[in-house]
Parts: sequence; C-alpha cells; structure tokens
Amino acid sequence: PTLGLIILDEEHDSSYKQDVPPCYHARTVARWRAELENCPLVLGSATPSLDTWVQCQGLGDRQRENPVGWALPTINPESTDSPAADSLKSPSNQPMEENSPPPSTHPPIHPSTLPILPWTYLSLPERVQAQPLPTVNVVDMRDELQEGNRSILSRSLQKALTTMKAEGNQGLLFIHRRGHSSFVSCRSCGHVMMCPHCDVSLSYHQPGANSAMTLRCHYCGFSQGHPKHCPACSSPYLKHFGSGTQRVVNALAETFPELSCIRFDSDTTRTKGAHRALLTRFAEGEADLLVGTQMLTKGIDLPQVTLVGIIAADGLLYMNDYWASERALQMLIQVAGRAGRGTQPGQVFLQTYTPDHPVIEAVTRHAYEGFIATEWAQRQMLQYPPAGQMILLRLSSTDPEAVQKTAETLAQQLAQRLKDLPYQMLGPAPAPIPRVARRYRWHLLVKGPLEHPLPNLQDLKPYCPASVSLTIDVDPLNLA
Repeated sequence: PTLGLIILDEEHDSSYKQDVPPCYHARTVARWRAELENCPLVLGSATPSLDTWVQCQGLGDRQRENPVGWALPTINPESTDSPAADSLKSPSNQPMEENSPPPSTHPPIHPSTLPILPWTYLSLPERVQAQPLPTVNVVDMRDELQEGNRSILSRSLQKALTTMKAEGNQGLLFIHRRGHSSFVSCRSCGHVMMCPHCDVSLSYHQPGANSAMTLRCHYCGFSQGHPKHCPACSSPYLKHFGSGTQRVVNALAETFPELSCIRFDSDTTRTKGAHRALLTRFAEGEADLLVGTQMLTKGIDLPQVTLVGIIAADGLLYMNDYWASERALQMLIQVAGRAGRGTQPGQVFLQTYTPDHPVIEAVTRHAYEGFIATEWAQRQMLQYPPAGQMILLRLSSTDPEAVQKTAETLAQQLAQRLKDLPYQMLGPAPAPIPRVARRYRWHLLVKGPLEHPLPNLQDLKPYCPASVSLTIDVDPLNLA
C-alpha cells in the first residue's frame, strides 16, 4: 500500500527515543520515511522539542538527526507564549507537506542524498472552543512548613479540593514517582535499604488487599518484604522518605475521606485493558480525583476536570542530564493543560520549594517559547544537542575489572581518533548508576560541533571482549 501521511503525535515525548540497541529516534525515522515515500509528515505537540523548534526556526542544520538539511523560514518566537498545538506545514498549506520531487525509480543510497526541502511552523495559540488557559498558582512549600503544615498537600490545594468537591467537579493530582516512598532509612544508624543487584535504594510499596509490605527496585524488578528491624543495627526505627502516588492517596484519605480517587500509574495499569478501564471509570464519574504519574500528561482529554495539583515539581528540575529543564517544562505544561478543557475554567496549584526557578516561572506564564529560546542559547554555549552533537558509549559487564579495563582501552583508542578533530572526550567514568541488574557500567562521552562529521566508532567494538557489551548512542536522552 502507498503511504499517504505520517503523524507523530506528542513528538516531544522521550519514549520515541530508544536507548537500547538499535538506538534510534522514531522522529528521525519518520522524517526519512516521509522523504523516501514523498508523503506529508505532521509533528504535533503543545510543547515541541527543542530539536524540532530549532529546525522550524532555521537555526540549525542537524545532518545526523536531520540528514537532508531542512531549510526553514524563521518566525517570531514571541508570536505566542503557549501554543495549544504545534505542527509543521508547507507553503502549499498542507500540514508538514514537503515539496519533494517525484520519487526516483532508483533506490536511495543514503538519506543524506535527499534534497533540501522547506518546512513551516504552524502555531495554534488558542485552545479548542477558545477556552482560556488555566490559571497557575505557585505554592511555596517553604512557607507551608514554616507555618506548621507538614502535609504534602498545601493549604491552598486543600481549599481548592474542598471547592472542587462542593461544585461537583473533578481533578488530577500529579507526582512523578509511583509507589509510596522512594527509600527507607534507619533513624538510628542511617542505613538505607539497597537493592542487592543495583546501586540504588529500594522503594517502599504499600501492600494491597492480599499482599505484604514490599520494598521494590524500579530498575531490575527485585523485591523483598519490608523488614521490621534495621538489618545493620536491629533498630526498629525505620522511616520512609520521599513521596509517590500511594503516599498522595493516603494523604487524601486522611484529610478528605469524602473524596474518592483512582490511582493511575504503571503499577495499576499492568494488566491488559487496565489503562482504558481506569480512565473510563473516571470519565463516568466514579471518582473525584485521578492521582498519577507522567501517564497523566499523555493525551488525556477530560472536560470535567477543573483542578490540577502538581504535588512535588522540584523532583523534575534537578536531574543529571542536559535536557532536564526542557523535559520538566514539557511535563509540567502538559499536565497543567489537563485543567479547564471543558466549559468551566481550570486552576493549577504547583507546589515547589524553588518558586523562582526559570522553569516554574515559565509554567506560571505559559511562556513555553520564551523559555525554549533561552534554553537554545544555553545549549549553544555548551555545544549540547541540538546545538552540538553528542555520542555516549555505554559499557557493561558482570565483571567490574573487565569493564573498567575495556573503558580505559577504548578511551585510549578514542583519543587517537579525535586528536585532529574538534571533539571533547569525557571519561571514562562509572555511570551515574554504576551497577544495574548485576552488571557494572562505565560511560565514555564524546561531544563536538555540528559542522564536523561524526567519527566512525563502530570499529571500536573489536576492542571489547566477549564479557563486555558496548552500546553507541547518538544524542542520548538518558545519561543514567
């Protein structure tokens, strides 16, 4: 069959990027396929990725991500602060249609041989039915603590929940972690319950109807029962730190027993059809609140939702990668946009300990494009994608000495290959999480300007023994 149209909805979503072999980005594949098939391509998002935004502004030439070298007209970045949906559109007024020449009868040798084509940015500054954007209220949790409120629910949010219930509306509460608590620690000796297979703490999951208290690793899946005493000093004083969806549900039950809620995360949607079933129950009014993780940000349209509460925004702001701010802004704007999609206006209560953070200020003003332009300037200074190119070499092995030695050998080989190129090598060094699923992990990072072609790193694989695996990831979105 002839391919007539490709649509990539929520094109900013990181799930389009695969970080296990083969490492590729579905957006890149979609662009190439659209060229080869001579068909329109639509990239849709209310919070377009910086990479796509740069291409639309004509500010970059991504020969690797975008090997055909899109020639794009510039637009005024201040034309709208928060587009309800963004896509690319051709001069012929068709969504993202590339004015491609007729398909060749000869098979293409490589995508880089394709012609340079014009793309246009289409901004939709108004919501459907011209509904106003929700009002974002920033709650400084430092003030809450100083004034005696130790609950994870601020007083402003509690008041809004009471009003929501009285008016017969519904709401969403967002927190970026599932489970109850992110780690368990002994208050006597400080011991933290760790996964025996990974260098991460075990998360506490509250028991269900027929299950016991559980500590679970979110990386390898290991689980064990919750101990009654500290395994290091036998103290009974174990405390749960951090918050997840289960803890939010508990806080609601204590403060608002009259509110019914549905928990919506990967723990409650594991079975086939559970995702749709939970949303259907909520849409039919079986619950007042939907409490969930980032799953709430993905294409949920619930007109009866007038209130969104963001429980702990700070957990998104301080990740150990170069695009943490971009990702946090996208997620917060997306979840805030769930409010007020019907006939009634929406309200958002964003709880944070850093109300002056640029991301928080941008969310408050719905100023996505203004923030993304600033982010682009910072990426240019540091030559981070999409202003530069980055390659991550991931090495792992069950033998810690073998993987370290291999990483050092590859670093020597890389140094020779890069000595005449304007590339910077970082590492070798243990990965931010040095061990996952009993495999020890090391990283090598190569960073350089766009105008120089990427060096061929495939010939490094013969230097890896059979016990060490090597993955080469171009422009990684996961540096952990």
